[in-house]
This record gives sequence, C-alpha cells and structure tokens, in this order.
Amino acid sequence: MRSTFLFLLSIMGAVSQGTNMDGQVFLFASQSATNHVTLKQEVTSLKCFTACLRAITELTKGYSYLSCNSPTQDNNLLIFRRNSKESPFAVHVGGPETPFRATSPTLDRSHHICGTWDSFTGVVQMFLNGKPLARKVMKKGYSIQGPLKCILGQEQDSFGGKFDINQSFAGEIDNVHVWDYVLSSAEIHQAFMNNKHLNGNVISWRDLWYDITGDVLVEPVQQSSCDNQACYEGSPRCDAN
Repeated sequence: MRSTFLFLLSIMGAVSQGTNMDGQVFLFASQSATNHVTLKQEVTSLKCFTACLRAITELTKGYSYLSCNSPTQDNNLLIFRRNSKESPFAVHVGGPETPFRATSPTLDRSHHICGTWDSFTGVVQMFLNGKPLARKVMKKGYSIQGPLKCILGQEQDSFGGKFDINQSFAGEIDNVHVWDYVLSSAEIHQAFMNNKHLNGNVISWRDLWYDITGDVLVEPVQQSSCDNQACYEGSPRCDAN
C-alpha cells in the first residue's frame, strides 16, 4: 500500500512539473494577429514585480514582449517596445505607460530587458542589458489584481485576445522570468548574465508552463549570436567561440 502511494506521488510530481527551457527560444515566425505563447502559471495579484526576458528581432516599430491582463483591466503588466527613438521602452502598470529614454540596441542583435515596479513607493524602472535606466514613479499604492493572463508576443486589448498585428512580435524570445518582488541591481545583472540559480518565483524559464498558438517554434539558442553586448556567462551560444 505504501509503495502504491509513493508511486502515485511520483506520477503526480512528474505531471505537475513544467518544462526546463534552458538553451531554447520561442521563435515567432512573423508578425500576425494570432502568433503568441500563453504562459500558464497562475498569477493572482502583485504589489511588486520584476519581469525579465531576452529578445532578438529586426523589427523597427513598436511591439509587445510580455502582456498580462486581468478580466477587468488591460495592460495590468505590460513590457513594451515603443515606436520612438528617444524613449523606446515602456512599462505599463494598471493601464498607463511609463516610457524610458535609452540608446536603442542594434536591432539585429539580442537585448535583455527587465522592468520593475514597487507599489509601496511607486518606483518603476527598466534595465537594458543589465544596466539601469532612470527611475520614475507611477501607480503608487496600486495593486495588480488577477487572475492574470500573461502572453508573449502580443498585446492584449481584452482578456486573452483582441490582438493587433501592428503590436505583435517577430523574432526570438527566451529567458523569461517574473518575480513578485523587486530584484536588486546586482541580481538583475545576474539575470542578464543568465545565472542558472536565479529563477522567477512567479514565472520561471526553467519550469515553464505554456501553450503555443499559431506559427511559433521552439528552437535551440543560436551559438553564433554571442557578442560583447549580449553574451551570457556560461551560455551554450558562447561555447564554440
């Protein structure tokens, strides 16, 4: 009887385990109103967050990296690339956006971005390739209430849908992590360096639950994409160089 119970527990543990996506990317084949990845981890409410990911794209206009909506609030958490040379990145919390001035990364090379927000202070910040941009303040005292539906590659104009091809992503996304607290600058630098011991406690690239819709592929990381600006310490893409 005990052995049967332990066997059932082992099966349940196997079923409940997400996918370790280390060394892989989501490749969005083209801009469309359908191609996206739904992240299935349960997200109920957030009073703070850190959201990080790496992307490679040749797009020269605005697009969504990560969009999290609730049934009653669009853009509750949105990491967005704006169609602006002066302020190319934005974090949305509870609807409104906060744009950030930055030197745009070369579009055909990888860039790592993180967005953070703290309800208690209202401080919101973005990090580009591990380096902090100017801090700003928004939505002080606000609470992101779920359930949240989080999607890669599209910007939701309704809960889980109403996508706009002009805000869609084409290219590669990987190393997606979300925490329910604000990481320190040193920790965000470690996330940029792909520290395998630093994993999101809300969404983790190394324990990922997801559904693919449309023409999105899971592909190996390209070794040839290693360069001085985006080379991760110990990353498989650097081994051959």
